[in-house]
Amino acid sequence: MKFLRPLILPLLATALTVSLPAQPVKTPVIKATEPARLAYVNSNAFLEPATGIKQLVKVFQSLELEFSSQQSELSLLGEKLRTIVGELNKLRSDPAANAKAIEEKQAAGVALQQELQTKQQAAQQAFAKRQQEVQGPVSAELGKELRLFAHERDLSMVFDIAKLGDALLDAKPELDLTSDFIAYFNARHP
Repeated sequence: MKFLRPLILPLLATALTVSLPAQPVKTPVIKATEPARLAYVNSNAFLEPATGIKQLVKVFQSLELEFSSQQSELSLLGEKLRTIVGELNKLRSDPAANAKAIEEKQAAGVALQQELQTKQQAAQQAFAKRQQEVQGPVSAELGKELRLFAHERDLSMVFDIAKLGDALLDAKPELDLTSDFIAYFNARHP
């Protein structure tokens, strides 16, 4: 038996190595892709009055004008509330203060605060609705024109760095096409 052991090990090793190459070798399939051409724009610059998208700036200015009376009313209510808070603090700091006067000021302050919050919410909802109505078509046109702009320049991707925030660590200034796109859009939509 000891005599067969040295013969069996080399035969077993030979049998294992002979059967390995008979199995097909799988090679990974690598999909070939073209190098991507990237660029970015900063949509915050679109609203710059002097250098931005003219249509968008006009829409924003018209919205500000349309809601200026509501903004003034809200500012006035806020100022009245600050005045009541100041008067209330003054009453509380006076040792001879009338408890009834403090209670009345508090009630007036709470009522004014509720009125202010209600009017703020109504104004925000009205503004958002109106903004969607007047800015929506311009935004849709911006999206179409940006895709066309990218296609004409054979760009694979265009990023909006205004929406990336802290996700963008670094970018070459040469990739910034913001001013080019603004000029392109303004020329096509005077």
